Amino acid sequence: MYGVKRDKRKAGQAFGEETKSRDRRIKAASAPILTPHAIKHALLLAAVIGATFCAYSNSLQAPFLLDNDPVILNDPRIRAVTASHIHRILTEQYPLGLSGLYRPLTTLSYLFNYAVLGNGTNPGGYHWFNLILHVVNIALVYALGLAIFEQIPVALLLTAIWGLHPVLTEAVTNIVGRADMLAAFGVLAALLCHRQALRTSGRRRAAWLAAMTLAVTVGMFSKEGAIVVVAVVALYDFTFGRSASWRSRIPSYAAVAVPCLCFVGARAHVLANAAAAPFPFGDNPLMGAGFWTARLTAVKIIGKYWLLLIWPARLSYDYSYNQIPIFGWGWGRWEDWRTVIALIACVAAAVVAMRSYRRNKPVFFFILFFFVTLAPVSNLVIIIGTIMGERFLYLPSVGFAACAAWAIYAVSQRLPARQPSYRHAGVAALTVILIALAGRTYDRNADWLDPGRFWQSGLEAAPGSYRTNLVAATKAYLSPLNDWSQTIGEVDRALAILDGLPDLENTGFAYRDAGLVYRTLGDKLASGSTPGTAFAGTSAGYWYGKSLNALLRSEKIELAQDQRNRVLNAKRGMPGLTFAPSALYLQMGLTYTRLADPQHALAAFERGRVLDANPDLLEQLAEAYRAAGDRRRAAAALVEAVAEDPSRNALTSKLLDLYTEIDPHGCAVSREGGEPGLNLNCPMVHGDICAASRNMIAGLARGWRNFEAGSIRRTAVEDFGCAPELLK
Repeated sequence: MYGVKRDKRKAGQAFGEETKSRDRRIKAASAPILTPHAIKHALLLAAVIGATFCAYSNSLQAPFLLDNDPVILNDPRIRAVTASHIHRILTEQYPLGLSGLYRPLTTLSYLFNYAVLGNGTNPGGYHWFNLILHVVNIALVYALGLAIFEQIPVALLLTAIWGLHPVLTEAVTNIVGRADMLAAFGVLAALLCHRQALRTSGRRRAAWLAAMTLAVTVGMFSKEGAIVVVAVVALYDFTFGRSASWRSRIPSYAAVAVPCLCFVGARAHVLANAAAAPFPFGDNPLMGAGFWTARLTAVKIIGKYWLLLIWPARLSYDYSYNQIPIFGWGWGRWEDWRTVIALIACVAAAVVAMRSYRRNKPVFFFILFFFVTLAPVSNLVIIIGTIMGERFLYLPSVGFAACAAWAIYAVSQRLPARQPSYRHAGVAALTVILIALAGRTYDRNADWLDPGRFWQSGLEAAPGSYRTNLVAATKAYLSPLNDWSQTIGEVDRALAILDGLPDLENTGFAYRDAGLVYRTLGDKLASGSTPGTAFAGTSAGYWYGKSLNALLRSEKIELAQDQRNRVLNAKRGMPGLTFAPSALYLQMGLTYTRLADPQHALAAFERGRVLDANPDLLEQLAEAYRAAGDRRRAAAALVEAVAEDPSRNALTSKLLDLYTEIDPHGCAVSREGGEPGLNLNCPMVHGDICAASRNMIAGLARGWRNFEAGSIRRTAVEDFGCAPELLK
């Protein structure tokens, strides 16, 4: 009897709890959205967003820099919304070429900018997209701060520090940093959806799980680093969700696992059919280091990341060889002591995290959040293509900002309540810090407006990098106000950094660009202008010789690496694949021309022609043939150049002059309507067009660019009537 009564009483209590829960849900559903509490959150968040817009307002005028050319401007797949382009985006690498990356949603977002919004080659629309995406992530960070700290001041401070921090500019202002922001969006949104899914049931829970799946899909198919979402969700459960049963958490892990597995499968399929090559050693010297040497150097880099987050005075896009020396296993260098200090700091952070697990779970969570989200790009787990990049801090810096916000708030709570002057001073100091962050962000964005200033600031922050020295020089040498002594000094430093490396680890384009700068200085001297007193005792011939030596070293490096890549890709079923740059032979041919060596110049131009239909090279090849008296070959080269880039009207004019010289009374030039033009039905012109198409197809085939080769073949056959057997 007592057992029955007790069961009835339990049933009544359960029914009452269920009724109360249902009533709460009904009240929540019928509650007005614009409550005073919601308005307060909206106003606070709007203040942070407004400050962020001010800090990034000058970034909207930044031009396309760095990787934006190959990723956006040179990608034909984003020019129009077609089924063919979308299929290629979903089934090819990001970007086109030798990248080893698969990020289709990021490329689709560029398609949206270029073709749907009509931004085309105007960078403004792309910057607006990035800034709006950053604002969305700011809102997600604020929501995460509220969920974890459950205190508005800490959440607001976390959001302000993170949203305004200047280290994020490389992801926000750099258009291709969009991949990092989309990945961060996926991780943050998925975590918040997981939290809500644990707190709800029924249809609402299903909706949150569906949103979680969508968020992970966006993150993973935008950048592979979003895989950290698995560890972040597990970290949240370990920290805050241990009261929930594993059965209740399984749907969330399924929502994460499905898109991750789909991405891994799709990526493996795409990259299995793509060309491959090792990452350049100059981008990440850890590839040539031993296991423990590489990992200890990676620990030192984590210390450098912390210093950038604490004191972002000097920022750089590039940290290439040899800005970050490899750990030397000795105590005679300051760089090795930096590794030890960074290791001690990492251990200290781990100790603080462990001590905080019971006393202050939010601190435990965000310390581990920093390390977990940084792990895939830290070179600790796997060696990636870059030794260090500020854009990698976009998501991990949430953990840093959260710990900084908590520390500031904790200090403020210990200030004497009876002495408001302390609190006023604290608020003033905090205001100064946030204004300083916003000001530094604004100033850093100004660097992105001017390529010369951008690389000079990078050189100041990373003077040991060969790339910052080299690119700072190549961005300045064409300026009429250029200091040639400084430019040559920067080029010489870049080559001095690289000279000790073997060919397979060296960087060919550095010597190619050096050859260009040396030849330009020779041209200055040959024209009679005075580039500076430092060069008064040198001749143009001296600098032309120096240019040729640099270009020959570049060729040696490129051929050695190309041979290695040919062997590698032959094993993948791509025999004959080459990525040797035609630009090298363009520069080499120009330097031979300055040295009055037309035979070697012509040979260099022809080697470049075999590699790629570069319009600049083909124009120079035509000039070389014309100077040698071979107008027919000159005309054929110009036809190929015009076919590659029909927008070059000057080349068309030169081609008409050539055909007129070759056959003044022939059919090549039509004068119908009073304006001269090419007569495509003339046998000589038709033959040159078909020969040019054959050469272009062969060059694309050597690079295994089969889609582009097929497109040219169809155009040649269908539009110009070329014989199909001639184009094989």
